[in-house]
Formats: sequence, C-alpha cells, structure tokens
Amino acid sequence: MLIELRKQKIIKHLSQDCSCYTAELWIDGRLAFLASNRGQGGADDYRQVGVITEAEVDTWLKANRPARPFHGIVLAPTLEHEVAFLIDEAENIAQLRRRLRSNVITIEDGHIYTYPLKKRPVAAVIAAIRTKKPQIEILNETPDDGLRRAVHILSKQSSEFE
Repeated sequence: MLIELRKQKIIKHLSQDCSCYTAELWIDGRLAFLASNRGQGGADDYRQVGVITEAEVDTWLKANRPARPFHGIVLAPTLEHEVAFLIDEAENIAQLRRRLRSNVITIEDGHIYTYPLKKRPVAAVIAAIRTKKPQIEILNETPDDGLRRAVHILSKQSSEFE
C-alpha cells in the first residue's frame, strides 16, 4: 500500500503542539482522505472521500509496518502515525532545501556533511569536494529521493542519541 500526501500545506504560525496542516491523502494512486490538524495537540482529522476506510488502512499498516521511533518514542503503525512520519519528512526536506541555499550538503559513508559556501560559488565548492571525494553523493545535485535519503539518515542518527 503506497500512502502519499499531496497538496500538503503546513501552517507554521498556527502550529503549537504539533504541525498545523491540510493535505490530500492518496493511497495506491487514488484520493482516499482529506487530512488536517489544527496544530493544538489534537488528533488528525480524516474525511473519507475514497472507498478505503481508516480502519482498513490501520489493519494493513499493523500487518505490514513495524513500530518506529519518532521523536524519542516508539509508535505503533497506524494511519495517524504514518501521516506524522510523512509530515515530519516533508518539513525536514523543506529545511534541507533551505540549507542548500548557503551550503553544499553531502552523504558520505552513511553520514551527512555540510560545507558552507562562504560567498563562494556552489560549483566551485562542489568541484573542490569532488577532487578529494569523487564518489560521494552531493545533495545539491540530486532530486528529492536524495533529500529523502538524507532525512532518513539524519532521523536515524538523532534517534541513536535520544
């Protein structure tokens, strides 16, 4: 089951205890729910617009996904927790994109490294890095899947320290 968020809008200034957002929730390529949270600590709201129910998604997730750590606690696989992972991933990817404006970011041996530009052209910094480390992945040159890999590495590293 492929679960995706589309047309996602995170409203930072309304996010207090959790992310305030609205999104379409697509399952296996079909619109299934309109999802939202007011950002004040309550549960997500799902309005079913497709044929699959929240209970059916929860049953599938419990059978096919392991419990995962999330911000220091282990969460059972449910639709709400799956959406929390997706929202968190989207926020972290957006943060990485902002950091890419003033840095070159790489994945080297399973770790994330940041090289500040310091008013140097991005191409010059990338060329200097490539001369010493030709095989590394440079996130400034990768599509979203590279950013997604970086977010997973960062979340794994941070969970090791919690």
